[in-house]
Amino acid sequence: MNIAILGAGGFIGSNLVEYLLERGENGLVGVDITDEKLAGIGGPQFRFVKADVSQNRDLVEDIVRDTDVVVDLIAYANPSIYVESPLEVVDLNFFENYRIVEMCVRHQKRLIQYSTAEVYGHPTDEFYFEDTSDLRLGPIHKQRWIYSAAKQLLERVVYAHGQAGDLDFTLVRPFNFVGPRFDYLVPSESMGGPRLFAHFMSALLSGGPMYLVDGGWRHRSFTHIADANTAFEILLDHPGARNEIFNIGNPAINVTVRQVAELMCDLYE
Repeated sequence: MNIAILGAGGFIGSNLVEYLLERGENGLVGVDITDEKLAGIGGPQFRFVKADVSQNRDLVEDIVRDTDVVVDLIAYANPSIYVESPLEVVDLNFFENYRIVEMCVRHQKRLIQYSTAEVYGHPTDEFYFEDTSDLRLGPIHKQRWIYSAAKQLLERVVYAHGQAGDLDFTLVRPFNFVGPRFDYLVPSESMGGPRLFAHFMSALLSGGPMYLVDGGWRHRSFTHIADANTAFEILLDHPGARNEIFNIGNPAINVTVRQVAELMCDLYE
């Protein structure tokens, strides 16, 4: 089958391209504004198109029209950006992605849309039940919640199209994927920048502090990108994955952010 991966130059995308090439997939097209993380990955089965989906919409639509499956990974997925540039986040994470949804509807293409575990918001009870628990997000002045809200709305639009019968979709909610090509490092005194592991590693390398929000007592469930790719392969091939929502995570690795920091300190020393 022909597969288009939008956001192929990111952490998840570059690893997914490598995985699909290793499994012998033909007809792969990757789209992104950079191919830096794709260095050393390629072959005759893979074509990279350097393009910005917000600036090259006709080109993206041509790619969607000529493919069988569209894998949409395009998003800002960086907490510091949610706070510093909330309007850019909602513009890319919802409006530009919604245009891709419309392209898939027009050309009757299967869409595998990557969402986020953050669509669950703040659980109202100790346990969250998929089909009965209510959604609760943070207050409006906490700008970081614009990421969750944009992804939540996109999910609902995709689902509604599926219910209307004009879109073949699979929604994927990643739970803290980690692995090669994850993030860049930043000076430890910077409060913005990449995600948890890269922040902590930057602090260890530079001798700076490891910042823990609210004491680091929030829980995270980390998933290696190799396991995430295996899960993707199942969803790609299995007919039962059509018009369904899937969490991809590892409940066996359920730790607090503080525990991660302590473990990384022990390993580094």
